[in-house]
Amino acid sequence: MRILILGGGVFLGAATLVAALARGHTLTVFNRGRARGSWPQGVDVLTGDRASDLSALAGGQWDAVIDTCGYVPADVEQSAELLKSIGRYLFVSSVSVYASTRHAPIVETDAVAPFDAIAPDDRNLEHYGPQKAACEAVVQRLLGERALIVRPGLIVGPGDRSGRFSYWPWRVAAGGDMLVPDVAPTEPLQFIDVRDLAAWMVLLLERGERGVFNATGPVVPEPDWTWPALIDACRAEATARGLPVAEAVRLGEQFLVDRGVAPWTELPLWLPGSDPDYAGFNRVDLTRAAQAGLVTRPLRETVAAVLDEGLPAADDRRLKGKLTREREAELIAAFRP
Repeated sequence: MRILILGGGVFLGAATLVAALARGHTLTVFNRGRARGSWPQGVDVLTGDRASDLSALAGGQWDAVIDTCGYVPADVEQSAELLKSIGRYLFVSSVSVYASTRHAPIVETDAVAPFDAIAPDDRNLEHYGPQKAACEAVVQRLLGERALIVRPGLIVGPGDRSGRFSYWPWRVAAGGDMLVPDVAPTEPLQFIDVRDLAAWMVLLLERGERGVFNATGPVVPEPDWTWPALIDACRAEATARGLPVAEAVRLGEQFLVDRGVAPWTELPLWLPGSDPDYAGFNRVDLTRAAQAGLVTRPLRETVAAVLDEGLPAADDRRLKGKLTREREAELIAAFRP
C-alpha cells in the first residue's frame, strides 16, 4: 500500500513508520520538519503545517492515511477534507474521549464526551477528550465507512517523552527505598507498547478494517498487568543489567490522598480506587481489538526497552511534576513509625 503518515517524526508516528516499512509498504510522511534530521531510505518527506499549509499534499495519491497527530478539530477537518477520496483514513484518537469512566468495562459504543462547546480551532489541551471526540466526528462525517478510529490508552515504551510509564523502570533502577502505592494485588493496569500499537494499526489497514477500536493492553494470552507484575518486571530488568534495585515501601491510598499526592501525574499510573470516576479507567474492553489481531508483548520487554534508552538525569524534563526523591523520602519517613 501507499501510506501517508501525518506526523511520523517522533514516538507513535516514528514507530508507525518503522512498522509500515517492515511490512513492505510505500511511505510518505507529512510534518513540519522539526522532529528529525534524517529519514529511512525510500521515505518521501513532505514538509508543511496541518494548521496553515497543506499545499505539499495537493495532488498526492495514497491508499491510506494514518493521522497520528490530530488534536484540533479545524486542523483535522482540513486534512480529512483534502484527503477524503482516500481508501482508508485511520485517525488516532484516545480513550479520553469517553464521557464517563465510572463504569466497567469501557466499550466502543459508550457515549463520548460532549463537544458542542469545543471551538473548531480550540488548542487548549485541557479539553483533550472533547477535542479528540470532535476530531473523530469530523473524520467519520467526511470519510463515512472509510473512517477507522483507534482509541489508545496510555502509550508507553521507547521514545516516550511523557515519562508516565518510564518513571517506574527508572525509579526501580535508582535503588534505595521506593514509594509504591499499596493497592490490591489484582488491581489491573492498562497501557500499550508503542511498537505494538503501530504494528497493529498497519495490520488494520491491511485487513481493511473499519469502525472504532479501543487499543490498550494486555491482550490475551498475555496475563493481566498489575502493580506487582510491573514492579517485578522492573526489578528483573534492573538486575539483569547490574543496576541497583529499589526496595518497595507500600503506602496506603488514604495516606497518599491525605498528604496531597497527585494521582497519575505526581505518582504515575496510580489512581485512587476509592474515587468512582476511575472505576473503568483500567478496565477498557479489548474484545474488538483482539478479534482484529492486536497482540501485546510481555511487560518485561517494554521495561527493557525503556532501560535500554538509559536513565534520566535529575533535571530531565520527563521527570517534571513527578514525585521527587526528596518528597518521596519525606512521605516514607512520615509513614514509618
